[in-house]
Amino acid sequence: MADIIDKANDLIEGEFSLALRKLRQHSVQEGQGEKFCLECGDEIPEARQQLGFKFCVPCAEEAERRGSLFADQ
Repeated sequence: MADIIDKANDLIEGEFSLALRKLRQHSVQEGQGEKFCLECGDEIPEARQQLGFKFCVPCAEEAERRGSLFADQ
């Protein structure tokens, strides 16, 4: 069973991830470009940037996988 410290660490990690995501989205909106993945913060390859992608390949694949899990069949 998780103790209070584990729960606190999970909460901090979640809040930190949310804050980073908001910061990345804000930087894109401010015209700094989409050089970094909105999900993980890794640099997006130049070819993907030119095509307008906002996610790196691994994050895009994960999003696609999650989407297919919940797709209506």
